[in-house]
Amino acid sequence: MIKPWPIIESTKGPDMSLFCIRINRCRSPRTSQEHDFYIIDFPSWVQIIPITPDDQIVMVRQYRHGCGQIFLELPGGLIDESDLSPHQTAKRELLEETGYRAENLILLTRIYPQPAVLNNKGLTYLARQVTKVAEPNLDPAEDIEVCLVELQRIPEMIRVGEINHGQTVMALSVYLLLNK
Repeated sequence: MIKPWPIIESTKGPDMSLFCIRINRCRSPRTSQEHDFYIIDFPSWVQIIPITPDDQIVMVRQYRHGCGQIFLELPGGLIDESDLSPHQTAKRELLEETGYRAENLILLTRIYPQPAVLNNKGLTYLARQVTKVAEPNLDPAEDIEVCLVELQRIPEMIRVGEINHGQTVMALSVYLLLNK
């Protein structure tokens, strides 16, 4: 039977402000050998599938420095320590990035994006009947274009790679699977 590996020692590595590296020395329950594992302590995040009354998904297009590309993705962001809950983070991020408001949010998925090295979670919320109530209020480091995409176009956009942001593809695929 698989068991968790006991942590023998945990050492904090470089702190990069947004994330830090931690080195855990762990013992294999099967072999009793010790091994080092590098963990990235990174904040958890939320993303929202906002659907308008006329079945359009509110998406955002933005440049991502890690890949040097522009992606079409769902609105979302990191869970701030000052937020009371991930639910509150989702409402705030939707309004800030798109200017749309959701009266009700439903937790759709809770995933661990890369559990081998990351210790964070991603939560996807579904927001139906969203309405535009303001202009986006972007952070200084954000440059976002709001896009409305017809829900029926999503499967083909994923298939041909127009939507290829991993977390967005996962969330939309789960939504489509659950709503067949």
